[in-house]
Amino acid sequence: MSQWLAVGTHQRAFALPKLSPPSGRPILIAPNLSRAVIVRGGRTTMGEDVEEVGEELESLWTSIDFGHIEAVTHDTEETSVEFEVYLIEDASVPALFVDVDSKVRDSAVADAKTVVVHHGLSGNSTELQIAPPYRVKSIKERLEAKLGIPAFLQRILLEETELEEEDALDSLEEPAVHADESPSCFRVTMLRRDPPRITTNEFLTSVFLRVHNWKGTIVERWHQFDTYRQLPSTKCELFEWAEGFENMSHEPFTVEGCLKSFGLWLNTDDKEGHPEAFAQDISRLYSFLEEHCYSPSWIQVYDQPYGHDDNLEMVMFLAGRLKLAPQTLMIGAVHLKCWG
Repeated sequence: MSQWLAVGTHQRAFALPKLSPPSGRPILIAPNLSRAVIVRGGRTTMGEDVEEVGEELESLWTSIDFGHIEAVTHDTEETSVEFEVYLIEDASVPALFVDVDSKVRDSAVADAKTVVVHHGLSGNSTELQIAPPYRVKSIKERLEAKLGIPAFLQRILLEETELEEEDALDSLEEPAVHADESPSCFRVTMLRRDPPRITTNEFLTSVFLRVHNWKGTIVERWHQFDTYRQLPSTKCELFEWAEGFENMSHEPFTVEGCLKSFGLWLNTDDKEGHPEAFAQDISRLYSFLEEHCYSPSWIQVYDQPYGHDDNLEMVMFLAGRLKLAPQTLMIGAVHLKCWG
């Protein structure tokens, strides 16, 4: 069963949240308390290092001065800024390692080519037998089976040129033949790439199908103001609603992109531009995410602040898989609201 950790809630201009008993629901904890750990389905398997990264993110966010954002008013009411950190184990993202069968051997194949793959950083090499039509895709599949490195993380280079999966060895310039090699032997290099940015579908699936209960969180409040309904009783019903946002803005996390999103909120009060100190704080946030996450994302749910009745609200997420626990997705949920 998936585990979920809520590592603090940062709220401004709001009453402090109440602590819930350990009933499988999230505990939202005030910034002046240290942390909250929620275990679903048993004892959490997350290490202290993982928890500490989540706590550092919450602390970093708390240190940002949102004064100019909070000063935005709507019918005399000021803006409140909420922030929560979620760590989702066993997220719906491709595994960075696959099981290796030590008994896997290349079987004899007629007209096979020998490919010697040099491991770029280690200096080791792996010899493969590749069957016709000798495509690079076959090299990656064999390396995955032998080394446990998923094909999507492999870069195959012939000298300094990266090869595409559909490239066929026969169509490439014949390599120089070493004295101890046959003319059908190719030498290529394999480099391991960083995991790509998560997709919107991976984000939605992780949030809405891996976590069992979002009651009392920003996710619940987002659903509530968007639908005017209570949370559905099943994850599948909630995911069906969430799928309606599959085309929401999802970009690499950048300082410029984050500032642009907050700028949309300023525009509702005919204000523009951020203080230099705020831009520097967002730059610190960017550096933190780059240090701890693979290819972090910035997700903006609505194109503009969402107006309903006399209220304005906006929901955004930063997200990335942790480098020290690649199957764990760290998410920061941001909720701006101004109730008229």
